[in-house]
Amino acid sequence: MSYLKQIQRAVDYIEENLSNELSITEISQQVNFSMYHFHRIFQSFVGESLTEYIKRRRLTAAAHLLKNTNLRIIDIACEYGFSSQEAFTRAFKKMFGITPGMYRRQKQRLLLKEKPRLTISMLKHFEGGLLMEPRIVIKEGFTVVGMKCSTTLKNNKVPQLWDEFLSRIHEIKNRSDDKVAMGISDFCKNPHDEEFTYVACVPVMRIDEIPEGMVVKTVPRNKYVVVTHKGSLETLGNAYDFIYATWLPKSGYELAEADDFEVYDERFLGPEDEKSEIDIYVPIK
Repeated sequence: MSYLKQIQRAVDYIEENLSNELSITEISQQVNFSMYHFHRIFQSFVGESLTEYIKRRRLTAAAHLLKNTNLRIIDIACEYGFSSQEAFTRAFKKMFGITPGMYRRQKQRLLLKEKPRLTISMLKHFEGGLLMEPRIVIKEGFTVVGMKCSTTLKNNKVPQLWDEFLSRIHEIKNRSDDKVAMGISDFCKNPHDEEFTYVACVPVMRIDEIPEGMVVKTVPRNKYVVVTHKGSLETLGNAYDFIYATWLPKSGYELAEADDFEVYDERFLGPEDEKSEIDIYVPIK
């Protein structure tokens, strides 16, 4: 599958429908991706979430109309899907630092979000020891016990989940390896508005009892591409971008509809330690 062409097709479709109602389901269907995978691939190629990209493109198109036409501000707001002039003004000021009315009067030069044209040269490459060579593995099924939350890439609740989980990790019995913890992103065919479920957990040999407020999850046998991220958690997203936007388009593999996960073992020295290493498993077929 040509991921670059598919994402460009999605960008083109968004552009043609900026003044129409756009749903994530509709856009992902245009390029034959599951919504779960589409979110992540789109962000890796374009550099921001689908929702944020659409909002920025609509506000940029509105800025062009403010500068080059005499249309009323309320009409421009309605054209690009804002429920009221007040909502449009708040969004416009948040993005550009100036109200629509003031922008029209002063015609200031703004840093607009123009439509990107994606090329191979735009794909991200990570060097300098940040990533080890990707490897393909078959991992047998396993069972974990942990705590979960619903989150998005923009409104990330994962750090708080880990804080709570680590304070209770001692409650889990029958761990298969006391030095290993895992973070699993649940695969979902129909997530709502980029939301997904994340589970902070540890692998177990058997289930005798489950601590209150925790969950059990079984991950079946699957094939994965594994990449080792080196550095702080702040740059963990770079590793995912490498997989989705650089390695995957050239690999001959496609994403499988299964969970991806991170493995934290004795090589993980802390969230801010630049010497930390984390293995990332992304399911493929």
